[in-house]
Amino acid sequence: MNNQGKNLEYTLAGNLGNMIGQQALQIAHLQIALKEKNEELTQKDDLIAELKHQVESLQKRGGVNDERQAGTKHQQN
Repeated sequence: MNNQGKNLEYTLAGNLGNMIGQQALQIAHLQIALKEKNEELTQKDDLIAELKHQVESLQKRGGVNDERQAGTKHQQN
């Protein structure tokens, strides 16, 4: 193989290596972003569960009425 063929071979190999490296880096960034989003969702799920618990606790004490109950009482008055 002549020098031009060797240079082309090395250039193509180098370019392919660079593309693979860029794809690996992009995958790593996406994995990090996915992990962060999953953590955010977990935090929001925890907050929702806590708020539901607080609402149930208030309802048991009579501090919060269901909207349907409140609407019915208002219509009766």
